[in-house]
Amino acid sequence: MAKITSKIDAITGKSDQERILKEQFALLQKMTQAKCDQFEAELKSMFTSGGTAECEIVGKRAIAYRNGQHVDIKVGCDDAIKDAIDMFFNGKDDVKQGFQKLIRVALDALIGNTSMGEHEEKMFFIYPENFAIVRVDVKCYKYCFSSSGIIANTENVFCYTMAKSIVDHTKVTIDELLYMVTEMIGADKLEEVKAFVKELKEVWNILEDKNPTNVLQVALQHNDIK
Repeated sequence: MAKITSKIDAITGKSDQERILKEQFALLQKMTQAKCDQFEAELKSMFTSGGTAECEIVGKRAIAYRNGQHVDIKVGCDDAIKDAIDMFFNGKDDVKQGFQKLIRVALDALIGNTSMGEHEEKMFFIYPENFAIVRVDVKCYKYCFSSSGIIANTENVFCYTMAKSIVDHTKVTIDELLYMVTEMIGADKLEEVKAFVKELKEVWNILEDKNPTNVLQVALQHNDIK
């Protein structure tokens, strides 16, 4: 699997064949970028219309978006997705690894589907990040060609859009929190789970009943104490 932009950059365009190939990759890039833009618009509409009933989102909006466009994705070649998660996710390493695994497992069915034509998938994940509960919505698109000779000598194109939003932690129960943290870190790492939950609750307790103008000052004082 490779980024479409990387494919375009690698072609010099010195020959007619290379110029045709470069135009074909540019067409694929334009097509998949349009799909990513469509996904982002749909996600924005979902947030503003209250389509996240599973958990209440602060401000009814995402705080960040990320998208990517690739060709020739296959089962097992998910380094690009892993790199995207690394850049999009700021949690601790053990939690990050758990989150990466969840997304890869969720995408396996789509990536492994080689049936000709269009395939779409949407999913969301809830996980702890930087003392907050974060929701990540993922919308993916894959088009499989009938053969690799149809356009740009590729078998398929794949793109995705991710949106990160903040969950109102006061609406999350202890049971839900414990499940999320355990799912990310691993049920066999009890001490790490206990330490993370304790640290998370300590920060929430410090900030409880504080208005936004005092949050930064309280956080800095907590940092000085530590």
